Amino acid sequence: MKAAPRYLLTDTFDIGMLTSPNVGISITEMSLETVCELIEKAEMEQKLGLHGGWADGIRNPAEIALSPLGPILLVARPIATAAGTVMKWVKVEVMEPATS
Repeated sequence: MKAAPRYLLTDTFDIGMLTSPNVGISITEMSLETVCELIEKAEMEQKLGLHGGWADGIRNPAEIALSPLGPILLVARPIATAAGTVMKWVKVEVMEPATS
């Protein structure tokens, strides 16, 4: 059985990717170094059979449906600055809906 990836590297995120309007999301800015560390950790955990590691959603685009049990997005976006264009990274994680 092939497990789903824990992380999905992509260049796109929009609210339409959420499987339900009742879920919350957490968006955290991160450095390229942190992204690399997460990918390395995911590869190690994949070898242990904990999940499917990570997937490259930029080179291998697929329809992304975000849910609490789905992948965590690692989103790269080019941002124009006074020093030129730089890549900004964010982690987008879907949270379980709050219970009343």
